[in-house]
Amino acid sequence: MIGFREWRTLRRAKKALKALRNDYRLYEDVLPAETRAALDERFEDLRQAIRCRETEDLDGVVATLRTELAAALPRPRWPVAAEWFDVIVSALAVAFCFRAYYYEPFQIPTGSMQPTLYGIHAEDAAEPTVWDKGPLRLLKWCVTGERYLDVRTRAAGTVSGYAPSPKPGYVSLVVNGSDRYDLPDEVARRLAAVLPAGSHVGLNRRLWGGYAKSGDFLFVNRWIWNFRHPRLGETIVFSTQGLRGLPDNQHYIKRLCGRPGDKVELKPGSPYLWVNGAPALSPPRLEEIATHARPWPGAPAYLGYTPATPSGPYPTTCVFAPGPGEYVALGDNSGNSLDSRYWGTVPARNLLGPASFVHWPFASPRWGKIR
Repeated sequence: MIGFREWRTLRRAKKALKALRNDYRLYEDVLPAETRAALDERFEDLRQAIRCRETEDLDGVVATLRTELAAALPRPRWPVAAEWFDVIVSALAVAFCFRAYYYEPFQIPTGSMQPTLYGIHAEDAAEPTVWDKGPLRLLKWCVTGERYLDVRTRAAGTVSGYAPSPKPGYVSLVVNGSDRYDLPDEVARRLAAVLPAGSHVGLNRRLWGGYAKSGDFLFVNRWIWNFRHPRLGETIVFSTQGLRGLPDNQHYIKRLCGRPGDKVELKPGSPYLWVNGAPALSPPRLEEIATHARPWPGAPAYLGYTPATPSGPYPTTCVFAPGPGEYVALGDNSGNSLDSRYWGTVPARNLLGPASFVHWPFASPRWGKIR
């Protein structure tokens, strides 16, 4: 039986042995044979002292080994920088693994899921508030995800047209062929009606003033479908790879409204989603969409499901019969959603996972678990 003091000495020595052994293994293969033999002997002395519980001189044995090991091993250059580099690389590795296999961050790109989830959108405002000036505007953006924009022309000229912007959710108004003014997509659509291509704009003309809202940022659950099949009514994220008429390598978010073997119908005059001959009432969100409910206080009401209308090269479909490994994906904002009504079903290989949680903006009424 040993006392508490002897037990602490043994515990301290065991931890030191493990740490020193790890340092030694990093450089063991580059040390001379004589040095390795001497250090191996010292390590054996320490192990033997721990095994025999020789606590009287145990700290001295550890100190001797530490001194000889420090003299034999090469001194690291920039030790603090190397340590921080190891920490940063390890943190990035963990973050990338977490993103790839568990929860992937995703930003809502459009308004096809409104009012359940919002993409980048805009709100007109004549003047900024005190919260939109100076350092307070950064604080406001961090909490609410919105910032005030006052877009004015830098030179007079002729509107060349409207072009896609590198910023998701924005459209560029092009003046004189080269001057570009980024505007939220919905603002650009309104502006195109009053300022079409060929129009003249003057110097310092105000194109738009208001709040550009970043939309919802959420996490996609990448692991849950390894243990169960996708469920009717889940909000899903999928890749557009190989889908007819859609750009490749983009991610869309819709609601899963039909599984393999289901018969899914959208009937003129009925706001319901019909699955296997009956209106879909479960999960409750499907019934809420059909009955024009509001998903959160102050939200606009749902408008229900509607059949497709002719739109460019896309076919219109009102009845779906998804085969094995096929899913029907529809937007909650049925009147403004490019979904399975136009380009067909989504193959199972394109599915990434269900949207699980809105994590930003913090002040959003939609923050929290996604239904």
